[in-house]
Amino acid sequence: MKKIIVLLSALVASVTIAFAQNDFVLTEQLFSRIGVNPAGTGNDENVNIFSLNRFQYAGADGAPFSTLLNVHGYFDKANSGVGLTFSYDGSGVAYNQIQVRGVYAYHLNFENKHLLSFGVGVGAVIKTFDPEKHILVDDSERGDGFYDKYTCKASFDASFGIEYSMPYFMAGAAINHIPGFFIKQEDITTLSSTPTYHVYARGFIPVTDKVKLAPAASYYYTGQSHVVDVNVTGFFGKMFWAGIGYRTLATPYVNVGLEWEWLRVGYSFDLNVGKLSDVAWTSHEIMLSFNIPTKKKNASEWDD
Repeated sequence: MKKIIVLLSALVASVTIAFAQNDFVLTEQLFSRIGVNPAGTGNDENVNIFSLNRFQYAGADGAPFSTLLNVHGYFDKANSGVGLTFSYDGSGVAYNQIQVRGVYAYHLNFENKHLLSFGVGVGAVIKTFDPEKHILVDDSERGDGFYDKYTCKASFDASFGIEYSMPYFMAGAAINHIPGFFIKQEDITTLSSTPTYHVYARGFIPVTDKVKLAPAASYYYTGQSHVVDVNVTGFFGKMFWAGIGYRTLATPYVNVGLEWEWLRVGYSFDLNVGKLSDVAWTSHEIMLSFNIPTKKKNASEWDD
């Protein structure tokens, strides 16, 4: 019984955080960044189709499930990238969220494969709450943001970002859910979309002709919580990679992947060592990516 209460409490807390943050955190996020930063749109010579499924707190009843789909490409004559990002987040038993955004980036190509891009995203966020599926841990959950009937809220969404890359380094920053700046504090509920901020950087270090290391760090702030992720990934030849990392909220993880011509497959394993470690101690991500070759602009080491 104690384990069930711990699990429900953690799930409720994660739902509250997720709806305040609007976005879920992914281990494989930097492999396709347009979901968090539109400036990453079209930064590869290929048309890229990227999908990812995340199974949070595996084995727990009502555990969160998230999925992401990104599609984008580059138009050489316009120096621009265009794409679409879609995500679904089942943040718990009763809460669900869908995000859809069209994304655009303008690219400034410099000498020696240096690239500066500015991106914007425009779309919608749809959030739902079903009280019949919601489990109250205690009555203190009830408040101004609690809904007594099925509720669906759709709102306009927009994002802006910037990214700079060169053959051995990349960095970017973005603001998502910009319309949230115009919501009055007294009007914010659990179904409101408030602004989120992302900052990230990644290096690329050749060790030998066939072995390269890519250390990375990212920071995510929502106004209510901070998430820091540090990791390092080793690329072995052109077919295999493996990495290890740590994310605040007590989450160490490992990831592995294979790449063959136009296909990329990846898997990550997160180990929950916080409150949920006794009842649901793992989370999993499965990544699948397809690259359709096209004639290209100025390429760098950074691709999706």
